Amino acid sequence: MKKSPHPQWALKHKLKGTELRKIGNYYYLYEVTSKWNPEKKRSQKITGKLLGKITKERGFIESDKEKLRKQRIKIEKVQTKEYGFSCLLKDFLSSYVSLLQKHFPEQWQTIIALSYGRLLYQAPLKNIGFHFFHSYLSEDYSPIDLSGKSLGTFLKDLGYKRDKLVDFFREFSKANDCILFDGTDIPSESRKMSLCELGKSKKGTYQSLINSMFVFSVGLSIPVYYRILPGNIKDVKSFKLCLKESGVKDATIIVDKGFYSELNIKELDKAKLKYIIPLKRDSSLIDYEVIRTSNKEKFDGYFKYKGRYVWYYSIKHKNNKSVYVYLDEELKMDEQKDYLSRIENNIENYSLKKFYEKQHAFGSIALYLNNANANNPEKAYVHYKSRTEVENMIDILKNIVDADKSYMQNEQTLEGWMFINYIALHWYYKVYKLLLENDLLKKYA
Repeated sequence: MKKSPHPQWALKHKLKGTELRKIGNYYYLYEVTSKWNPEKKRSQKITGKLLGKITKERGFIESDKEKLRKQRIKIEKVQTKEYGFSCLLKDFLSSYVSLLQKHFPEQWQTIIALSYGRLLYQAPLKNIGFHFFHSYLSEDYSPIDLSGKSLGTFLKDLGYKRDKLVDFFREFSKANDCILFDGTDIPSESRKMSLCELGKSKKGTYQSLINSMFVFSVGLSIPVYYRILPGNIKDVKSFKLCLKESGVKDATIIVDKGFYSELNIKELDKAKLKYIIPLKRDSSLIDYEVIRTSNKEKFDGYFKYKGRYVWYYSIKHKNNKSVYVYLDEELKMDEQKDYLSRIENNIENYSLKKFYEKQHAFGSIALYLNNANANNPEKAYVHYKSRTEVENMIDILKNIVDADKSYMQNEQTLEGWMFINYIALHWYYKVYKLLLENDLLKKYA
């Protein structure tokens, strides 16, 4: 074997696929390959790129160009993943992660993945895995099966655990300012669920519906409980069941103006429930004589609500019932302007004669209360106005979280799906309040 002219300290860096060369006083290492030369009928050496320099003192020194080539290879393997919300969940919403780990130790990661996909992308089941893979959460969490078929089975299993869902609800139901909202209908495309009933929706059309009822904390500004009900169920029958299951001890039931009837009041009283019921302005239970006088001395008093002054007086009724009548003069001016503009635009059924008949009722709200709520007119008003917050919540549930229609084909899967949307709704409100507290709502939609 021919002895190499190169010193041993240089040869030890010569690996397979490389060639050592001495140029001047330095040794250099090159990449080398071979290629068959058909003309010469033998392999021919091909010298490639320079890998680096070799010195006795420092050994192999990688060339700058080789360092750049390796860096480029590493950059090509980098994946771009969403990190903002993942970081927010880890830091700001960490209490939800802890609670889900507590109540769903085997399922919490999948619940978070589903809730993440619903809130950020309103994603159907088939797209959840795609969005989760492109989130940094997929780096933090252990591998989970997020295929559409697997998630369908997962939601069904989750829906069977209603007791676990209720235990989770009760983590938030310690507030003493809760209202029970009379629910909202959700159109369903299922033909298999017993929950689906033909009913008249809020839009006035007859559809296959399911209904949902919420307990809402005014102070926390979040729902602390929900229950899915048949679409045509009478709300009175479900109020007591919902309060019992939720564990909320002191909730006030707030319904819409069409709810009042002697039968409904009788049922509420029989169940010993607290309630606030708005009355239609033409209700015989309302006496507008105090408003007609325009004499503020005739009112019981006033309070300030969101920068506006509201005057009120009470009307006592039998069986310890009361009607509180409120007058918001800014609202009165707005309603008068609106009515008069409709007259000017020749809108049907609007006339000056009817304006004179209605003028005393403009700007007024009348609330029918049982004795449990009749000792604090300001609190009753604030509770009633919180209904607007609940209606906003339902609007967010249907339009932001995109849960305005159900395609689930059995009750357990629907239950699991509603729970996922419930978590997403909580997260929305937490982020919304964070933006509100830092005066950022004008900057971020």
